[in-house]
Amino acid sequence: MNLLAKATNKMFGYNAVADSKGKRQAPQTRTKHEFNILNQKSRAKLNATAQEQARNHALCAWMIRKHLDYVSKFRVSIRTDQTELDIMLNAILKWHGRPENFDIAKRLGREESFRLYENEKVVNGDAGFIKLKGLKLQGLESDLIAKGAVDSKASKATKKKLEKVNGSGLVVSQSTGERLSFAVCNRGERGDKIIFDHLEPAGNVIFDGYWSRLTSQYRGISPLTTALNGIQDVSMACEYNLVKAKMHALFGVAIMRDAVEGVDGDTAEEVEAGATVEMNPTGFMMTDLNPGEKIETIESKTPSADFVNGTYLFIQLAMLALDIPVTCFDSRRSNFSARIADLNEYEVSTEAKRTKNRYVRQAYSDWLIEQVWSGGYQWELERVATDAGFTLQMLKDAIEWIPAGSPWLDKHKQLTGDALAIDRGADNIIDVCRKRNTNFFDNIDKQEKAEKYAKEHGISLVKGGSGQRSIEEIIAAEARAEADAVIAENEENQETEVTE
Repeated sequence: MNLLAKATNKMFGYNAVADSKGKRQAPQTRTKHEFNILNQKSRAKLNATAQEQARNHALCAWMIRKHLDYVSKFRVSIRTDQTELDIMLNAILKWHGRPENFDIAKRLGREESFRLYENEKVVNGDAGFIKLKGLKLQGLESDLIAKGAVDSKASKATKKKLEKVNGSGLVVSQSTGERLSFAVCNRGERGDKIIFDHLEPAGNVIFDGYWSRLTSQYRGISPLTTALNGIQDVSMACEYNLVKAKMHALFGVAIMRDAVEGVDGDTAEEVEAGATVEMNPTGFMMTDLNPGEKIETIESKTPSADFVNGTYLFIQLAMLALDIPVTCFDSRRSNFSARIADLNEYEVSTEAKRTKNRYVRQAYSDWLIEQVWSGGYQWELERVATDAGFTLQMLKDAIEWIPAGSPWLDKHKQLTGDALAIDRGADNIIDVCRKRNTNFFDNIDKQEKAEKYAKEHGISLVKGGSGQRSIEEIIAAEARAEADAVIAENEENQETEVTE
């Protein structure tokens, strides 16, 4: 290859694959399966680090809570247009959502369980629910899906089962990569080990995780991974600056001395070097200084403005791991329009995460309805559904899980915009209600009951402002105007007849 060709190759190409000779990190040369990059040992270390930061660093804990508020909250919507069937399905889901009916440990209700399910996913990468008899579910934390150690008392059959498990804690199909079963572990008697317990068929596990690869990934990986180092650095820097400010507060006053020679006359009582001076902050204090001495207050400029601005940048970079806009952290730095724009963009970024959780919720409700359909529980679901012309699959499809939506920032302005969009055909009232975590049909039903109750007690629900006329007054005025118009027309007709 001649020199011209070599120069051309260097001019045209991807800079990311060029060797920078120490200027930056060298480019990677091989692409591997994600498990080879994050094996079980490294995964345990990553998860332990994420859990430690979620426990001890306020920024990390707040980011997770904010993420859960927007991603994990759902409500159920059921409309079969069959009143008896709708009432029964809602009653089943409400009954099963209680802790004593949902959780095998009878500790967590459905909504709290699904919130912690998403919490486990975002901190550790993935999580699961094991379906048990009696309509119970058992939470399966990420680190308990592993190729754990074998107990000394384990049988040969148990050891043989463990041989099928790969390093990610799964038994997968070699041809398709499909999950066949999960290696479920416990933490031993003292809670500090990962001991293999049994293989759970994949069909009995509601499993989900955060994926970054299309096929080359068996286990989910936390999106917080990209922010863990930054969060830890910010927390440490803030702590060090706080210690520095405390040190400045401890040494609040300094007495400065200069060497003075040849001074005649009386002088104030000398203060030994290194001695402390007691101060009385509750009363007037006067200090008689020696010649050459002066008092200065030590003012702390910690944290500095540069540190504060830099910290804001690092916090924003950390928040990008969960797509949280910086206006959620400090709304004082933006106006109303900027907050609305940030919220709209955040809604777009959370849609994919909500969709994942919607699938999980749908898998749960499908299992619940299927068990109640054929399980002989207190409801006669199969009979009522069949009489109404519904199959089991139709019932499953009638249950819809709707994300909680976004809170109002300025209700009047946002309602005005929504009303204008509905009038212009750019939106509809059903979807607008869903965005605000309400159900249009439920709102109408409740409003009907409210108006009926108010009418029975002679109360009007519509109240006008000061100086405005009531509906009754407007109707009466219109009626009088129509009557006056009829009278005027009759008089005009009579005058015309007399003239003729």
